[in-house]
Amino acid sequence: MTNPHESAESVEPKWSRETPWRQGSFLPRDCAVALGLVEADDDLSAAIVVSHDCDLAQSADVEPDVEVIVGTKVDAVDGNYAHAKNARVVHLACPGGSDKAFVALQAHKKTRVPKECSGACLATYEPNPALRLDTAGHRILQRWLAARYRRAAFPDEFDKRLTDTKVRERLAKALAQTQQHIAGVFFDVDGGEEKDREGADDPYELGITLLYSAAEDPDEALGEAKKLKGRIDEIFDARCKVDGRWHSIELVYVQVISDEAMTVAEAQRLNRWHADHISLRADPVGPIADS
Repeated sequence: MTNPHESAESVEPKWSRETPWRQGSFLPRDCAVALGLVEADDDLSAAIVVSHDCDLAQSADVEPDVEVIVGTKVDAVDGNYAHAKNARVVHLACPGGSDKAFVALQAHKKTRVPKECSGACLATYEPNPALRLDTAGHRILQRWLAARYRRAAFPDEFDKRLTDTKVRERLAKALAQTQQHIAGVFFDVDGGEEKDREGADDPYELGITLLYSAAEDPDEALGEAKKLKGRIDEIFDARCKVDGRWHSIELVYVQVISDEAMTVAEAQRLNRWHADHISLRADPVGPIADS
């Protein structure tokens, strides 16, 4: 029987549709070292496959490489980076294996490794059984990967007003206190219409939807979402009202919805907002579904 870890001199590894690798699979440490992704004495790094399963199933002639992100093990999930809130960094729990670890991934650390070649390659190894995502974690990973390219760009003037009124930084601080309960924050700017606004006395109309996670403790999550709603109301009242009148941005509503109750229509109409969101100097793109 052939040893899957024999050197390339004795056996040239081949990639097939029956590969055990899947999106979300972690590389065993010796694999990551052999591929030059981590140092031999690095105990904190963890490399994860982010290529789609359909691309993994293709032969090396069609898809020669696999996309991988080298992450770092952390002590716990930071709520700022849970549920794909941040398009650049995500924290994931890995409860599926024997190592109950938490891993932080950064989007810019994506790299490629060969499926098969005469040297070190992924075909020579199998996924790390000790470190695995569960179904919920895999979905978060997919949503985070998609958000890198699918996030909406808000009107440049709206984005500027968020910053100038200091609403942005206060919203970010308020979100940071929600830990893992808030799965997403969605903005509805001017009902989805493109409107030119002239000066602070012509405010944008903003609706905010808070999506809370019902996965673990829905009652606690709902309570935290309602607290956040109250804090958001306070922020806008303090920063966007002068003598009882709205300036710059009018907060029309803040609604709280469970992540199990949001409809497809709502997901298509609303735009997910990230704390580090920066608009484009161009016309805003249309609503993008986040499923």
